[in-house]
Amino acid sequence: MQLGGGFVLFALGALAATPALASDKQDFETCDGRVHPGKQSDGMRGEASESAYSFGLSSSRLPAVVIGACTRALASPRLLPTQTLRRVHLLRARAAAQLESGDAAKALADLDLAQAAAGGLAADRFYRRSMGVSLDLLRALALANSGDMAGALPLAQAASAARPYSVDVQRVAATVLQAGRPIGTPSPSPWSAGARLTPQAATLALVKEAEIGNFAGVVALYPGIKIDWPSAPLAPMSFAMRDVGSQGLVVGAMVSLHVAYARAATGDVAGARRDLADLRSRVAAARPAPTPQATSTFSFGGMTWEALDRFLDVRGRQVEARIAVAEARVPDAIAALVAAPMPHDAATIELLGALKAAVPAKDAGLVPDVASFSKELADDRQKALKAVVSDALLAPETPRAVVDYERARPNILGALVGGALSLGTSLLGGIDRTDGFRTKVNPDGTTKVEFIGNTPSSALVQEMTLLRAAEVARAAGKPGFVIVERSDYTRRLTTSRGGMPISSVAQGFKTELTIRPVDAGIEPERALDAIAIIDALGPLYYEEKQKKT
Repeated sequence: MQLGGGFVLFALGALAATPALASDKQDFETCDGRVHPGKQSDGMRGEASESAYSFGLSSSRLPAVVIGACTRALASPRLLPTQTLRRVHLLRARAAAQLESGDAAKALADLDLAQAAAGGLAADRFYRRSMGVSLDLLRALALANSGDMAGALPLAQAASAARPYSVDVQRVAATVLQAGRPIGTPSPSPWSAGARLTPQAATLALVKEAEIGNFAGVVALYPGIKIDWPSAPLAPMSFAMRDVGSQGLVVGAMVSLHVAYARAATGDVAGARRDLADLRSRVAAARPAPTPQATSTFSFGGMTWEALDRFLDVRGRQVEARIAVAEARVPDAIAALVAAPMPHDAATIELLGALKAAVPAKDAGLVPDVASFSKELADDRQKALKAVVSDALLAPETPRAVVDYERARPNILGALVGGALSLGTSLLGGIDRTDGFRTKVNPDGTTKVEFIGNTPSSALVQEMTLLRAAEVARAAGKPGFVIVERSDYTRRLTTSRGGMPISSVAQGFKTELTIRPVDAGIEPERALDAIAIIDALGPLYYEEKQKKT
């Protein structure tokens, strides 16, 4: 018998409202991913897993189910009064679920409870740099969702400064800061730090400048963007399979259209036309030969050729309309606007403003008002804030986690000595390869640095890989380095029942960096300061080793 979607939703809703059963152990795992606290002093028993609700009926955890489970777990006698960290962890999980459900006020209330419950933990530096930063990010997201940007922005800035080498922290902080940027007014980009850590983020940075209408910034960022255009016609099923070629074409089309509009808006009409012509040529070259079967409309919820063609047509008309305005061809601009609905973005707002200024005063009322476009942009910002809630849930870090991490590379901490005294700063000396690290020099002069760690924190693995990369740069006699490629992996143990996954537990993490050591002043917009990284990250782990020995 097949059950309708209404019955499924009713059943899940009933589950969320069900009173606690005699055995409420599952509530803990449903709430924050960890098993019930047992007798451990901090209650942080087991490693965090993804809830069963992450699979099957829903692509994400259902907030109502999580909130109900957290409420029961917090009231459970299994949670001992002394298990402070676990209580904070549960409250944080409920606050995140409140945010995902759209209730910022309840999220803020839970964050207040979590902060109060932390007590003396707030003085511990490992708590501050993990749970403390996480709570600040969640509070910033909640305040931004409430429209309190004056409260949200300082929290996001402080979190970004506290963990400058965490990819997740930089992404969440930048999302909050982006929400506070006025449309059509150039302002410092919050995405530059993330672009230094992850090359792929350079494309995101360009898109975000287009999002707020900083068209000069879009043009300035474009030379640093690498687009992987397909080198041959795509296979008919490329979009359905989301292969490298199809994804490169979609990203290339998006970037090219942003840049073409930005050129037109900043007066480079010839450049805008050149970008449009180049894009159309690349799309034509990538289009597969016609086949008897109609495969182009088939996709697993992703892009199709028809959808791409519609996107290219609408955005292409937007660029052509802006070119027409720049050349004082007002009738042509109006014709382009009438031919197809314009996207609700900063480019259309700028286009309508430029068109209104170009038409005779008596016809200014014919130009559509931008109010509806501005509202949709505000809605998009709210969606972006909600989308990064899970990224703000940093794994708790403790001195014990660092000790476990150190066992994977026993030589690296012992090498933290006062080296390179002529530079007047503390540097790590040369370090041989250890069990967790792999370093390989590539024929093109770049170096691949990777680390595999069993630590429960992906941020620690990312930081220590970056620290090793800084050491490699210093060993090469260079003060900085550029990350050319980056990949982050999670090894998971997935449990299934009847062929359906019911939980997934992280067993370890791996980060791979391909770096290019550089001299001072080279690629300043992308280069990382090796000495600054060593001085910021090295002592943290070194001091914990000293305490142990």
